Order: sequence, then structure tokens, then C-alpha cells
Amino acid sequence: MSMTRIHFTQQIGLESLKQLVDQALAEDAQALMLLACDANGCSPDSFDPWLRSLPVPVFGGVFPQLIHAGRNVERGYLVIALSEPVRAITIAGLSDPETDFHEQVAEQLGDDEPPDSVLFLLDGLASRIGELLDVVYDHLGSDTVYFGGGAGSLSFEPRPCLFSNQGMLADHAQLTILPGHYELGVEHGWEKLAGPFVVTDATRNVIHALDFRPAFEVYREHVEPSSGQRFEQDNFFAIAKAYPFGLEKPDGHILVRDPISRTGNDLNCVGEVPANSMVYLLKGDPEKLIAAAGRGARNIPPGQAPAILADCISRVLFLEDDFARELAAIQSGLGDRPVFGMLTLGEVANGGGTCLEFYNKTSVLAAPSD
Repeated sequence: MSMTRIHFTQQIGLESLKQLVDQALAEDAQALMLLACDANGCSPDSFDPWLRSLPVPVFGGVFPQLIHAGRNVERGYLVIALSEPVRAITIAGLSDPETDFHEQVAEQLGDDEPPDSVLFLLDGLASRIGELLDVVYDHLGSDTVYFGGGAGSLSFEPRPCLFSNQGMLADHAQLTILPGHYELGVEHGWEKLAGPFVVTDATRNVIHALDFRPAFEVYREHVEPSSGQRFEQDNFFAIAKAYPFGLEKPDGHILVRDPISRTGNDLNCVGEVPANSMVYLLKGDPEKLIAAAGRGARNIPPGQAPAILADCISRVLFLEDDFARELAAIQSGLGDRPVFGMLTLGEVANGGGTCLEFYNKTSVLAAPSD
């Protein structure tokens, strides 16, 4: 991504964002990446007319937190001014069972040569993310580098969360075609605790049964003894943040799935968990998570262009004050490259030459080859 400058403000009002954008446009920005914290309270009523009036391509979203200058922030805006124009396309109806992704992707992407790199942002609470990723991957192929993550709120209430020239969008995905080739570092550091279990009943992102037993019963049997805590009516996520599931892929790598809530004995995850798949129960150790993030950063070659980090917000919730050490490990691995980014509801990448995946609790780092 050819960037002229990264602008940041901790002010949350739209006027503060407008000032940063005016400054970027005065510097001859040809496209704008806008990132906002959920606590800013961005409203389509006030944002939409302004977004539609902007004279250059706009992309980005609202996230639980942002990353700037080596720390995570809960309030404010990042404006990244690009010195080259980009093409940002949107895919609608990301949870609608009637949506034909093949038709939309073919219409939007056509028969053009597959791009080198795509920033993939989407509504992190949508229910058909995996299906869309499969369609995009089938259309563009394995030579394209994909990275990004899920926008939205930790309230887990659906709301408009992507910025575009059309206004703020809900239940959409946004693919921004970037100039140049990007390198990726994708790592998570979670380790197996129990399993494997067969997902004997599931609907998209909801696990109903494991090994023919109610999913929460199986989960509780293993998590309560390991954590030394008992599940009550209102503490599911406080315990579960340290105990995700891991989907084992054919090549042996583990794709993390984050259970964020339960409904009776059903476990609601961020991202789909296919019926008949095999999952492990995972456990986190702070030192191993931090080491994994640093290892991912060392996959990025030296350079001066800024790196983009899509790091899972649940890593912050798990690591708490130690998350500052994760950011420090990433910066150490990057060397002189600056880094900015977003704390996401799920991450997107084709890390390690694998298929395009929707990750949870994972650090996805991308930087252009200088």
C-alpha cells in the first residue's frame, strides 16, 4: 500500500475525523483508509452524507479497538492516506441465506487478471463468512494475497460497521484491491488441551453437539477443571476467552474458533464450524501467544513501508496488560517498519500458502514488498 501519511486522533467526534481527512486530501491522497473505534459511536445518520461526498475511494471500518504507535486504543480514528487510487468493491447480504455470492463476485470482479493483494474487511458478526471466502478464493485463485478481518462491536449487536463511498454498511464484505505484493505473517500460539471431538451437529457458526452429546456439556466437562472456575449465568465469555476450539485442517494446521456465547447447550462461535468436522479444545499460555505473534512478524521482510496488523480483540481480552508485550514483540520482529491496525472480530488471510480462511484469536500481519 503506497501511503503518504498515517494520521491519528483520539477525539471521537465526526468533526475531528473530517479534519484529518481534509488534511490527507490536501496532501493529495488518492484514496483513504478510515479506521474507527466502536466507542466513537459512529452513526450512519451523520456519516453517510459525508462519506458519499468524498472525492476519492474510501474503505475501512469500525472495530473494537485500533493499534497506533505501539499501543491499542479504545477511542479515536486512524486515517491512512494512499498515494495511489484503489478499487474497493462491496458484497451485500453476508448473512442472507438467499444471497448468491457467485453472482455478486463474478459481477464485481469480472474476468480481470487476479490482483496481487486484497484487503478483505467484513462484518465480523455475519453468518456466511466462510462461504463467501470460498467463492472469492475460487474466483481469484491462490496467487492473490488476502488479509484483513471482521469489523463490528464487542456488544455483538449487528450494526453498520464498514466505511465506503456508499456510506456505512452492515452485513457486507469489502474487498479493496491494493497495488503491489504483500507478505504475510499469520500465527496464533494456542495449544491443544483435549480432543479431538467430532462436531456431530452444527448450523453455520453454532455448535449443537460434540460426539453426539450437547456441546456445552462436553465443553464444561473439560474447561471447568482446567480453569478452576464454574460457569454461571453471566460469566461464559470471561472463562471461554481462554478456551477456544481448534479446527484441524487437512494439512495439519489448526484454525481457531472462538466461542463467544451460549444459548442453552449450544455454543455460538465467531465463524462457521462445519458439521462432521473434527475439533480440539485449545488453551492459551500468554508467553506462547506473545512468542507466536513475534514469530509472525519475523516472516515479514525488512522494509520501510508500514505494516497492517489485524489482531483478534479476544487476544487483548485474554492477555490484558500483557497485550502491550505482544505489540512490542511484533514491532521487534518488524524492525524499522511502523505498524498500525485494528483489533478485529475474526481475521482473514491465506497464511502459509493455505486456502483463504477466516481465523479467530490469531495475529495477521501484512506488509508490502518494498
